[in-house]
Amino acid sequence: MAKLYFKYGPMKCGKTTDIIKTYYNYKEKDMNVLIMKPGDDKKAGSKIQNRAGAELNTDYVVSPNVDIYNLIAYHLIENNTDCIIVDEAQFLTPKQVDELTEVVDEFNIPVLCYGLRADAFSHAFPGSQRLFEVADRLEELKAICKCGEKATYNLRLNRVNDEYIPVFEGEQISIDGIDADYDSVCRPCYKKLRRQYGKKKEEK
Repeated sequence: MAKLYFKYGPMKCGKTTDIIKTYYNYKEKDMNVLIMKPGDDKKAGSKIQNRAGAELNTDYVVSPNVDIYNLIAYHLIENNTDCIIVDEAQFLTPKQVDELTEVVDEFNIPVLCYGLRADAFSHAFPGSQRLFEVADRLEELKAICKCGEKATYNLRLNRVNDEYIPVFEGEQISIDGIDADYDSVCRPCYKKLRRQYGKKKEEK
């Protein structure tokens, strides 16, 4: 019986690299993989790309109003599909996550979702929250903080006068490499930086 998987972790935990590895594992067995990502992920356009430059083409880039169940159902009419991979799944709507459960149950095709657990302000993305509620399997992809501890928080860095400054408020979506840079840190380091840079902001 097929399952819905959610593989989650902070920035720089190797999500895209794992996607590429999984894709080629299927292809080496002459199996077909459908790859999609939400339209809110503007990084790399219609491709998915890791930090080393390896990339894959996506089959679909879906906006929030797209019915994913119907999209995949039409795709399956002419395309045999053994696995579905969704990159940046935190940007899905809760409704779209529920539609993926229908895909798994109706078509018996495994769906592997990859994404962030929370944003740079430690608030859950609606798509991720729904995946935690309905996914059959959860797998944490780990990253390491600069201090050596396990990284669980995403730190947003805005460029100011050739220097990257941590920010702790703003829009939930700010695309890595386009609007900002990101790092993954442990909770104590995140709090330490928030106190440090929050104080500087108050002094201004």
